[in-house]
Parts: sequence; C-alpha cells; structure tokens
Amino acid sequence: MSLDTAAWFPLGTRVAVTLVDPASGTAIEVIGDIVREAIAPTWSLGLLVIEPPMEWSALVASAARRSVTGLEKSTKRFRVLVVGDDHRQRGAMALYVTSGWDVLFATDGESVAEAIENVDLDAVIAELDGEDPRVEPIMEGMRKLQPKARRIVRGKGKGSSDLVHRFVERDSGLEALLDAITADIPAASTP
Repeated sequence: MSLDTAAWFPLGTRVAVTLVDPASGTAIEVIGDIVREAIAPTWSLGLLVIEPPMEWSALVASAARRSVTGLEKSTKRFRVLVVGDDHRQRGAMALYVTSGWDVLFATDGESVAEAIENVDLDAVIAELDGEDPRVEPIMEGMRKLQPKARRIVRGKGKGSSDLVHRFVERDSGLEALLDAITADIPAASTP
C-alpha cells in the first residue's frame, strides 16, 4: 500500500492503519511493515500489509472502480493536525478520512511536538469546545511553532481567543472546515 503522509517512519517499522471505506462507512484496521520511507517532496510511504482482513479486498476493489471512473481530485492536498481527546477524534475520523487531506492526530503536547517536528502544516484543528481551557495553550504553541498554519476550533460554541482564526460548529461538516482553511484571513504575526 502506498500512503501519502507527513509522518516519517524508519524501514521495518510495524504500524497499524485504520482506513474508512467511503462506500460503507466502516473502519478497517490493517497492520503492515514500512518498506519505503516517506521523504520530501512526495512524502509517500510504502506499507506491506500483513494478513489483511476480508474487508480489505472489498475496499481495494471499490477504490479501483472509483479510480477507473476518474473522480475529480482536489487541487490542493492540505496537511492538517487534529488535536483533541481520543473520543472526539474517533467521532470525527470519518470526516477527516474522506477529506483527502494529510491528517495527523495528537492528544497532548508531546504528540503535537512529535507530529509537527518536520512538517509544515496548512491548519491545526482543535476538536474541542470553544470555551475549553486547553484551546489557548494549544493555539499559542501552534502560533509560535507553525505561524502560517490556520488555527481552527471545531466544537460547540465560540471562544473569545484572538489566537483562533475561525470557530466551526462540530456538525457543520467538511465544507465549513475547508472554508475555514482557505478563507482569506490575515496570518497572525509571530511574537
């Protein structure tokens, strides 16, 4: 399997990847070994899938049918970091998987730092409610580490932080997130 990714793993690393079948909406986990490292500029990772589940064949066949019909592709593949609790990330997984973006997930400061170590992001999306006290430190850190990245909060309510470019309601869907990432919002200056 070839994966476009912003992550780097050494050859031989065993990873688990969860894929969502866009046709059925079911999640399929596959385990594989890294057989080609992701390097710039393509960031394409090679994964040798080990003993795939039965659903894997249906997913591959469905993808092959879609590629033959020539579905249109997005002109820009965004690189996005999603920060939030595990349960909120799982709830939003289908949305991000169907986006076609390079999506990294993080739950705490350490995993955020690891995720963005060698990656330029287009956006960071906090899967938190607007008034959550974790929003400020996350967005402050992202403003310093990734000043060009859009800072978006996807949840209930709107906070009052000037560190956030846009608040998006949790149920708004992918189109609202795309608008938040691409909107003509002046980039905040770095302190």
